[in-house]
Order: sequence, then C-alpha cells, then structure tokens
Amino acid sequence: MTCIKDVPTLKGDNYGEWRKKVDIAFICAEVDWVLTRPKPKEPPTPARAKEDSDAEWQKKERDYAPLKMSYDLESKKWGNANKKCMAFLKNTIEPAIVGSIAECDSAKGYLERIQSHFTGSSKTYATMLIK
Repeated sequence: MTCIKDVPTLKGDNYGEWRKKVDIAFICAEVDWVLTRPKPKEPPTPARAKEDSDAEWQKKERDYAPLKMSYDLESKKWGNANKKCMAFLKNTIEPAIVGSIAECDSAKGYLERIQSHFTGSSKTYATMLIK
C-alpha cells in the first residue's frame, strides 16, 4: 500500500505520471476492477400476469430472489470500490483543477473527464515543451 503515498498531486503538467501512479495504486488496493466493470444493473422485478396461478407466481418470485440478492451484493461491492476510487482521485488533484472538472458518478467516467481535460490540450503541450 506504500504506492498510494507515491502518487503525485495532479497539477496539470504531470498528467501522464499521475495517471500511471493512480493505476498502480488502484491495482495495489485491488479496486482497479471498478474501472473496467460497469455499475451493476438491477434485474427487472417480476410482474404477476392475470393468468398466473399462485404456483406460477411463487416460482417467479423464487427465481427472482437469487438474482436480486446477487445484484445487491455486486452493487454494494461496486459502490464501495467506486467510492474509494473517487475519494482517492479527488484527493490527489489540485483543488483548482478538481473544481474545473464536472462531477461524475463513477471513477471511470471521472478519469475520462480528467483525461479529456489534459490530453490533446495545447496548453498541456506548450507546458511540456517549455519544461
């Protein structure tokens, strides 16, 4: 976990180094999977049709229960990992930069917004040339 303290603060001209260190920190913390897996989708709730007998309806409910439980567990796991990643990202970026990046619900989306903010920018390229 010492790799977490090695992540430099993103100041604008160090995006490449910052991103590499963030990726390593996420791998060490075993939360890197949240960047590749989408947020789990809740399974559709069964609806009772007029022609369903009590037995058919109970079967639908029994079939739905493990799907719902699996979703609840995966959703909680994904939510906790995403929350950790978001907190980590926001705490390794200069406050002025954090304020300029639009909010996002997922760490993956937030990293994409950060990337678009810094790659392909003529300001970033000019800063790199000056250094």
